[in-house]
Amino acid sequence: MDFADVGRILLRRWPITAPLMLLTVAAVAWAMLGLPQQAKVTGHVTLLPQREQYSPAIGDTVKQNPWNPVTLADVIEVRLSSATLAEDLFAQGYRGEWTVSVTNTGAAIIAIEVLADTETEARRIIDVMDGLIGEEVVARQQPFGLSDGAQITVVPLTDADLVEKDNSQRRRIAVIAAGAGLMATVSAAGLAEWLARRRRRATAGY
Repeated sequence: MDFADVGRILLRRWPITAPLMLLTVAAVAWAMLGLPQQAKVTGHVTLLPQREQYSPAIGDTVKQNPWNPVTLADVIEVRLSSATLAEDLFAQGYRGEWTVSVTNTGAAIIAIEVLADTETEARRIIDVMDGLIGEEVVARQQPFGLSDGAQITVVPLTDADLVEKDNSQRRRIAVIAAGAGLMATVSAAGLAEWLARRRRRATAGY
C-alpha cells in the first residue's frame, strides 16, 4: 500500500476522517495560538584576569594564580550544566531549562540562556547562576592563598541581558498534536476499511 492508496481510503471514509482532521487542525491551532509564549533570558558574566603582575627577583618565590579566566570559566560551565544542579534547583522550586557557554575574549564571558514560563522565573535562575559563579571562583582560588590583586574577579554584565519571547514549546506541541491526529485518522480509516471488507466477505459467503 502506497500513499495514493492511503489517500483513497481517507477520502472513501470521509465521514470518519473529516471530523478527526478537523480536531487535529483545532489542536494544532490551539497549540500555536492558545499556549502562552515562554520567556528566554540570556545573562552574561565576565571573569577578569588578575590585576597584579609580578616580576620577581632571581631566587624569590612568588605565589602565582594557576588559573586563567578561560580555564576557570570552562570548569564553571561544567558545574552549571550538571544534572545534579538541575535536580537541586528543581527541588528548591525553580522551573526552567538553561544552557551555559563560554566565549574567550582575552577575559572569559559566561553566557547563561534560560527558558522559563515567565521572565521573572528566568531571571530568578539567572540570579542563582550569578551567585554560583561567584562562589565557584572564590572556592577554586582560595587554596592558593592569593592576594586580592592576584585573583580572577567576577563582573556580572547586567546591561547585556537579552530578553526574547520563545515559541519552541508551541511548535513542539503542535508537531506532536499533528502527528498524533494524523496517526489516529489513518488508523481509524484503516480500521473502518477492514471492517467494511470483512462485512462484504461475510455477505458474499467467503
